[in-house]
Amino acid sequence: MSVVPLIVAQHGGSATRAELLEYTTQATLDDALTAGLVARHRRGVYGLPLDGVPARAAQLGAHLSHRSAALHHGWGVLHAPDPPELVAPRSRRIPVPDDVALRLRTMAPGDVGLRATKPLRTVIDCARDLPLAEGLAVADSALRSGAVTAEELAAVALPRTGRTAARRVLDLASAEAANPFESGLRAAAIEAADRHWAPQVPIRLRDGRVLHADVGNPDTRIALWADSLELHRTREDVRRDSWRHDEMTLAGWVVLHFAWEHVMFHPDWVREVIGWVTRQRVPHCSSLIA
Repeated sequence: MSVVPLIVAQHGGSATRAELLEYTTQATLDDALTAGLVARHRRGVYGLPLDGVPARAAQLGAHLSHRSAALHHGWGVLHAPDPPELVAPRSRRIPVPDDVALRLRTMAPGDVGLRATKPLRTVIDCARDLPLAEGLAVADSALRSGAVTAEELAAVALPRTGRTAARRVLDLASAEAANPFESGLRAAAIEAADRHWAPQVPIRLRDGRVLHADVGNPDTRIALWADSLELHRTREDVRRDSWRHDEMTLAGWVVLHFAWEHVMFHPDWVREVIGWVTRQRVPHCSSLIA
């Protein structure tokens, strides 16, 4: 079984050639392309196959939207949409087919491109319509790509329906999240204990060196680590990670490790663990900070 689709999935459904070749070979990538396990979305960017979704959208007179549009833009998503997500103007009389998730919406001329909703509209749609983890993964990916800016997200006028949910996502969005896996882990932490969770939180060690937790809460000194496929490739990786964990513990932090599969397929358990540890730490927060 080819490892390439798993690497792409752990990068949120979209990965550059350089990211793939860090963990596999060109021959393996070529074999995966030939077998249709991944697709070349544009020069140097590979993703999971869209399997005729753009053609189906064109047939319906619709545009790719939400996570389907995000993948079209080359961004990562937490879960690829099944069925594909499309949008069409509210004025159109389109019977909703079973093979797509079609929304009828008010569309301004600047909201759509040739095939998909434009970047800012895509982020807003995901933020207002999808669960926190899914919307945050897309918003973080969009910021990371440079397709939208934090200033645009802060200033954008939001539709009345879904405004509260959308504003929450846009305010939480950060380009510092390395991938949708980390975004999903941060969303789980926020849902479990709505405190000051942030990506790439600095942790100062005994010797003055600074490490950065994938997700961290400075108030409770809880660090969350997103353990993906790329981790622990060599014994040196194991030694480094053990040292890192132990030194952060000596610095007063509780370090929790979560696998990609935990965040993707067992988010309730992830929230339960984070919530339990947070409740144990909160009574000691003042002494920890002091």
